[in-house]
Amino acid sequence: MAIMVADDPRGARERSVELQDDLREIAYRRTTLLSGIGDQMSDSEKSRLSLRIDEFIAYQADTARLCLQVSPKAAIIQATDEAAVLNRRKMLADVQRLSQDMLARVEVTRQESTVGRKIRLAMLQVVPASIIIIGGLVGIAHLRRRDANRQKRRYDVALNNMPIGICMADEHGVLTVVNDRLSTMFGIELDLTGCPVRQLAEEIASAAKLADGKRAAFIADIGRLFNAPFSKPLVAVLGERIFEVRCHAMDEGGRLIVIDDVTATRRASQKIERMAMYDSLTGLSNRLRFRDQLAMTVQACSESNLTFSVLFVDLDAFKEVNDTLGHPMGDKLLCEVAERLTATVRAGSLVARFGGDEFAIILAPTVGPQDLDAICSRLIAATSAPYHIEGHSMVVGASIGAASFPRDASTGEAIIKCADLALYRSKALGRSCFRQFDASMQAEAMLKRQIEHDLRAAIANDELELFYQPIVDVRSHRVNTFEALLRWRHPTRGLVSPEVFIPIAEETGLIVEIGEWVLASACRDAAAWPADIRVAVNFSPVQFRRRDVVAMIERALPAAGLAPDRLEVEVTEAILIRDAEATRIVFERLRRSGVRLSLDDFGSGYSSLSYLNTFPFDKIKIDRAFVIDLSNPKSLAVITAVINLAERLNLSLVVEGVETEKQLEILSSLGVTNFQGFLFSPPRPLAEIDQMIREPFHSHLHEAA
Repeated sequence: MAIMVADDPRGARERSVELQDDLREIAYRRTTLLSGIGDQMSDSEKSRLSLRIDEFIAYQADTARLCLQVSPKAAIIQATDEAAVLNRRKMLADVQRLSQDMLARVEVTRQESTVGRKIRLAMLQVVPASIIIIGGLVGIAHLRRRDANRQKRRYDVALNNMPIGICMADEHGVLTVVNDRLSTMFGIELDLTGCPVRQLAEEIASAAKLADGKRAAFIADIGRLFNAPFSKPLVAVLGERIFEVRCHAMDEGGRLIVIDDVTATRRASQKIERMAMYDSLTGLSNRLRFRDQLAMTVQACSESNLTFSVLFVDLDAFKEVNDTLGHPMGDKLLCEVAERLTATVRAGSLVARFGGDEFAIILAPTVGPQDLDAICSRLIAATSAPYHIEGHSMVVGASIGAASFPRDASTGEAIIKCADLALYRSKALGRSCFRQFDASMQAEAMLKRQIEHDLRAAIANDELELFYQPIVDVRSHRVNTFEALLRWRHPTRGLVSPEVFIPIAEETGLIVEIGEWVLASACRDAAAWPADIRVAVNFSPVQFRRRDVVAMIERALPAAGLAPDRLEVEVTEAILIRDAEATRIVFERLRRSGVRLSLDDFGSGYSSLSYLNTFPFDKIKIDRAFVIDLSNPKSLAVITAVINLAERLNLSLVVEGVETEKQLEILSSLGVTNFQGFLFSPPRPLAEIDQMIREPFHSHLHEAA
């Protein structure tokens, strides 16, 4: 069998033509051989030899045609297909080894044969060195017919064991070759050789049990595919399987039909596509598919003068579910939320999950504006109703931001930004709220971006500084602690309030870098104060989420030369409700190092009492909200209860926001000894606190008042 290597299809065809020319030369030499043998062989022997050589020539010719007509991948190698090249080169090596073995056997046979020397010389003339493999086969054809049959069987085995169905049809559409794979692929028992191509299509349709309409369409498609000069592959869904049918024209007329079962490949492709476009947990569209659908909706509504709205939905209190009941329960809750959202919006809307507890909705387009207030109210009511999952009852809410096309924006990206700004405003207002976008949100966002930009520059330009507000012990009339408070002296805006830039710093993550600077500066300043005065530094929840607070403090203290017990780490309840167990471990490490812990704004949160039992605090600070309304008996009762609680728990107590002598008098009568507020001093720059450190504090009370 001849296997040839060509770098391109044109070269392959030229080599195949050369092969066929060689075969014609062999046929001519056969005639010369038979005439040259003369009387050395009987007529019957010459007839048998002629038949064997004819059989071999026909077989090699068929092989050459198959190489040329089926595909370069069948035997003639194209260098453009690396995998096929490697496979066919291996096949070539195998055949070459076989040919070498056969040539050796020819030599042995030639030496041992009883045929006369004249016959042997004539045989050698028929086998020129230029025809490497074919010559060897011709040499043994008259002696070893079983070898030629063995090669033919190998060819048949290769054809019938291909993983694809193959058949050939002549120019009249009659099948001349049908491999076994095609028959087993569809369970066809009929021998289709000699049948028309239409019957092949009918047998496949019958095997797939296609309905009449689909059956006729499939048969027609096969007919068009067979007759088209340049046809694209036909993809046919037959029952549960998917097939790809290709048809190739052959040089000598007729067509080659290749049928491949691509079910597994297509299913895998569909699965990959679904994974790429849908949320694996809820089955909703994901962010990518949402954006694609949004772009198509914008285009469709632009062309038809329709309007639509986008809603961003963020769950309230979902983190508490994860923290208390675990993430598996949180996942089940998200699936139920997805079902409620989908059931609440009308048909034609798209509900997507962006990740976590964030959802987005593209409402179905309408002719006129939609009643977004009513839609958002229904969505909030649906998501806020109690959930009962595996014996647990849960309640969450939803905050919603809405934006509409073309009223608020005319592009998909702009609509997303508007809806996001509306959601941000909604969450700032509290739980279970919704807001539609308005222009003021855009202006606010621009101002926020400008502040963020300026704040980054402030860090580099040393525009930040620390002010200090004293905590005074009225028994000794001296300062025992200064709280470090951050200030930003903007070059054009002047002194910017922390209430303006701290939330932006936390949201952008700048608070981490700023917080480390604050800690280092406060420790360095405090190291110059008397040893009995501490410094209190506020820490943001963002800093604690970074999990490197302990390392940061352990770097700052020795760098400043400050004893650990002179640093108070001041936190709010917001830090404690995020991963309470991890926070408790951090607090315990700080306590072991000697650092003191203070809980700020006590009484303003939801679970302050439980936190006192869980975390190792040294000090609590009563929120200023209770001090403002001391005339209210309830506020007074709360303060009295906290004073007694602190005494029983052996905790230091500080009351914040004391601004009048009357407040000081009432609180002192209740047993409070440590105060902080404008009555004593507002926050002041470092350069202005020396006098407060040196002198007893009662001399400043009247001045401050």
